[in-house]
Amino acid sequence: MNTKNRRSRKRESGMSYFVFGVVLLCATLAFVLFGRLEAPWQAFAALAAGTALGIWLFRFGSRHAWVSLLCLFGALAVCVVLFMNADTVGSAGIAWIGAFVAGTNLGAAWRLAATKPTASAARAAKGAEAAWEVDGQEFASVAEARKVASAALRALDGNASAHVYVEHGSARFEVAGSAGTGLVCHRNPDVSKEASWAALVRTDQAADNSVEVPMGDLKGSMPSRVVHDLPSAEAALSDFFKTPESTPSGPEWLTGNEALGTRLTIF
Repeated sequence: MNTKNRRSRKRESGMSYFVFGVVLLCATLAFVLFGRLEAPWQAFAALAAGTALGIWLFRFGSRHAWVSLLCLFGALAVCVVLFMNADTVGSAGIAWIGAFVAGTNLGAAWRLAATKPTASAARAAKGAEAAWEVDGQEFASVAEARKVASAALRALDGNASAHVYVEHGSARFEVAGSAGTGLVCHRNPDVSKEASWAALVRTDQAADNSVEVPMGDLKGSMPSRVVHDLPSAEAALSDFFKTPESTPSGPEWLTGNEALGTRLTIF
C-alpha cells in the first residue's frame, strides 16, 4: 500500500514539473510579446538561453557541486544585470528569469521520466533472474526449472535424496518420500499463511491405513490416502508449474489442520 503511494507521488511530481514548466514558459513568452516593456532581440535570446541553462542544470547537471552553484549564482547575476539595463534590453530580464525557472522544471521532469524505465527494467531483470527456485537453485526459465525439478522428483529414493521443493514468488510445492515406495505432496500459494497449505490426496482411498514414508534416517507414518505413486506426483508438479499461485481446490486437495499435520517439515 505504502509502496504504491510512493510510486504514484513520483509519477505525479514528474508531470507537475513538466506542466508548470510549460505554463511558465508560455506565460513568459506572452509577457515578452505583449507586455509593456519592449521586446528586442536580447529578450528572445535571454528566453532561449535561460530555458537551455535551466534544462541542462536540472536534467544533466554536473558531477561537481561547485559548478552547479556557480551556474545558479551566475543565473541570478545575469538577471540582476538585465533588470538594471531594462532601458536598453527591455523585457530581457523577465524573459531570462522566467525561462530559467521554467527550464529547471522541464529538466527535472525530463530526469524523472528518463530514470523510471531504468528502474522498471532493473526490477524486471531482478525478478526474472530468480523467477523459479528448485532445491536452492534459481532459474530464470520455467522450462529449465521444470526439467531440474522433474529429474529431482524421479531421483527421490527416500535415503540420500528424500525431498524436493519448488518455489515461485510466494508459492511453494513440496514432495517427500521415495519415488519407488510412495510420495507425499503439498503446495501453498502463499507460504506466509500456514493455513493455506494443501495436501494431495487419493480420492479412491477411503481407508485410514498408515503407510511408512522414508525420509533419510527417519520414517514418517502417513495416512495411505496422502501417499502417491510417481505419476501422480509428476502430474501435481506439472500443475504447479502451470499455475503456481492458484489456490488448490477440488476433492484431490486436502486443506486445513489435517493437511498441515501431514506436511513433512524437514526442509
